[in-house]
Amino acid sequence: MVLADLRDRFPALDGWMVQLQGLLEPSHVVLAPEDDSLHLALSSQGERQIASLALPPDLCRMGQPLDRQALGETIADLLLERGQIPARVSVELLLPLPSCQWRVVQVAEPGQAWDLDALRALQPDLGWSLTLQESYLDLLPLAHDDRTLVMGTDRLLLQSWIETLAAADLSVRRAEWLLSAAFRGLSSAWGDREERLVWLVEHAGRWRLLLLDGGCPDVDLALEAVELPELRREVLELVQAWRQPQERMGWWVSASPQWQGQWAPEHDPQLGVLHSDAEMTLLDLALIAPREVVV
Repeated sequence: MVLADLRDRFPALDGWMVQLQGLLEPSHVVLAPEDDSLHLALSSQGERQIASLALPPDLCRMGQPLDRQALGETIADLLLERGQIPARVSVELLLPLPSCQWRVVQVAEPGQAWDLDALRALQPDLGWSLTLQESYLDLLPLAHDDRTLVMGTDRLLLQSWIETLAAADLSVRRAEWLLSAAFRGLSSAWGDREERLVWLVEHAGRWRLLLLDGGCPDVDLALEAVELPELRREVLELVQAWRQPQERMGWWVSASPQWQGQWAPEHDPQLGVLHSDAEMTLLDLALIAPREVVV
């Protein structure tokens, strides 16, 4: 009797097969936690699926786990519901947006390259609330040979997430900031286009404007407006101050599904082509980032 016949006669066999596969083969999942929800991305039968779960209050605040045991158990339950055995899962953790900071740094002489030891020794003023000595740091080389993107998060915060996942019997394969992963995904989608890019980002109801020059973040501003008319006015004022006369730039909006198609109706084509109108969220962009970059 072939396997297909057995599955027809015994529907529960599919569930047993999933569990058996989980026991035999380690699974890799991407976990993107927020203060009020968890998002889990995993592959099932060759297709990526995203499972989301609302969190009760006081489990996570400003990117910081508050109740590690309860949060770990919640993550484990979500995995089990998806047929994953926590002990056989390795996690790619996308740290929440409020938990990290970044800054572009430039080397003093062409041909030089930054490394973490040199950065800590020089102690440059990055304008962060974090101190370099108490931060977990990573470097991402940019298209400009003399520039590097420095990202940092508080060591204790990262350790809190590692311990939270350990409470769920999960191991951390890699960790990266959600925004930097989305930036890498955007860079991959954007390719080698020479035009400068206006990247408008919405996450958890708040907006952020990033202006990219040659693939390098030149401006990163938190916006005050939350409603579309006021948001459009605020964005256009900032973009006009940055824009060169008669320049046509690329535009890319990354936002939650309810914002899809909202920017295009009043977008001025003289300002440049709108390449994406919230067809992809930050998490969607992060998931298409090249996976070989490990931080």
